[in-house]
Amino acid sequence: MRIKSFFLLFFILASVFLQTVKAQDLENISELKPVEFSGTFTVFGSYYNVEGIDPRRKDFTWYATGNPLLKLYGIDIPFSFTVSEQERTFRQPFNQFCISPTYKWAKAHLGYTNLAWSPFTWSGQTALGAGVELNPGKLRFGALYGKLNRAVEENLTSPELQTPAFKRMGYAMRLGYGTESSHVDLIMLKGKDDENSLSTIPQNEEVLPGENIVVGLSSKLKFTEKLFWDADLATSVFTRDVRALTLSDDDASTVNSFKSILKVNSSTQMYNAYQTEVRFEEKKYKIKAKYRLVEPDFQSMGAYYFQTDVENITIEPSAYLLKNKLRISSSFGHQRNNLLNKKLYTTKRIIGNVGLDYAVSKVFGFNAVYANYSGEQGKGLKIPNQATQQSYVSQNMMVMPRLTFVKEKLTHFHTLMANRQWMTDKNPNTANTTEYQVDNLNYTSSFVSNKTGLTLGASYLLSIFESNLNINRLNGIGLNASMPFFKNKLTSSLSANGTQQKLNHENFADIINVTFQNTYKINDHHGITLLGIYLDNKAKVPTGISFNEYNIDLGYTYTF
Repeated sequence: MRIKSFFLLFFILASVFLQTVKAQDLENISELKPVEFSGTFTVFGSYYNVEGIDPRRKDFTWYATGNPLLKLYGIDIPFSFTVSEQERTFRQPFNQFCISPTYKWAKAHLGYTNLAWSPFTWSGQTALGAGVELNPGKLRFGALYGKLNRAVEENLTSPELQTPAFKRMGYAMRLGYGTESSHVDLIMLKGKDDENSLSTIPQNEEVLPGENIVVGLSSKLKFTEKLFWDADLATSVFTRDVRALTLSDDDASTVNSFKSILKVNSSTQMYNAYQTEVRFEEKKYKIKAKYRLVEPDFQSMGAYYFQTDVENITIEPSAYLLKNKLRISSSFGHQRNNLLNKKLYTTKRIIGNVGLDYAVSKVFGFNAVYANYSGEQGKGLKIPNQATQQSYVSQNMMVMPRLTFVKEKLTHFHTLMANRQWMTDKNPNTANTTEYQVDNLNYTSSFVSNKTGLTLGASYLLSIFESNLNINRLNGIGLNASMPFFKNKLTSSLSANGTQQKLNHENFADIINVTFQNTYKINDHHGITLLGIYLDNKAKVPTGISFNEYNIDLGYTYTF
């Protein structure tokens, strides 16, 4: 679809939407308030200081955020914005700005939007532009157009690393039928970089102007009250560099058939992605089966990131026993890469875990988890070298008993967590440098006065990392307290943690961390927050670095 046609369709639908809203308003106008305005506004300032090391941030920063909501005769028009000291020159004072008026089955989006229609097509990509979603009855329609990336010039003199990028525009459409829990949607998107949007050619990084079309199907089907099936599939045609060598008209390549709707050349590739899930849910048990395959280099300009060249098969059974006091969940899966057999080696993984939560009584209960993760490097274009071949098993066990006492004057909780994680390398040639074991023991308790709201807590941490190369041991104690004052208008809290670190049985560092926070609610409209954090790191070895740093944050919130 051409951009002009997209805009024409968009404005026709928008006009219908506005006329519908107007008609609906006139029917009930006497029952609705003409104007309502509410929301929050917050401004924060932060002071930072450090001695002993180079500063890890600026000495003073600030930001302001707002989430106002305007209602016009029952129509919600939410706004959101963020202003920060990073934009002190006000070249782009509003980092985020979005208006999403909603009325019954219609919603419009103006500004920065990040819709999520399916995992492989349009999935959370932020666009600066306009969009509309219409859901009258079971019809599901959506359309949007906007800027996906702004042009970023390479700046070799800037102390802050900035990745250069071309200006990118894109549009997408969704047409489907059904409800939110059971539907089928057809989704299409197109994105294109403006190859003339950069005034200079980047020197340190290769940045290519691309073009992309993705067509996908997303469905959720509810066959019965117990049986569900979800599926997502997509095909992406991606031109990495619109300036690359053009294909001849008689080229038999599959991608050449798309030359009427995007720039096709020697850098154009087509890849697929699929995932599906079947669920059967009973009161006492559930079982879920998943399959996911994403071919190498699959990309969509409507999504930020994919793990590509991967195939996953997973089964997840769970059960509720002993009058739901005992809950058991598990997962077993197989994963592999090198789907197109273009890599030197193929890696296969087997993943399994089982966990349970048993509420023995109102006072006592516990959680337990066991996980096993194994991987092995196999044949690809080459046969793995036995001396360096990867073959390992990683295991994790955790037990966490808990005690809960609820009395008339005092409520207190106690939790103990014991965890061991270890990796076994089945290749004796590499085991000496890869095998390790981590043991963690963590105890936490909390005492709450039911009358005054005073809360006191204590914690202990022991963590030991052991390998053939070194042993790292952490011992830590924590104390915390919080108390409401002035009929809960002021809440003050203080926490302090001390940690001793040993490396190969020798003292390495002592670390103290203190946090103090006050939140004061002046009235229903005004609130103030004061936060202070102090960190003291004292090295115990000549090669270590001692430093202390602190920051103070002061914030004001206005609710209207």
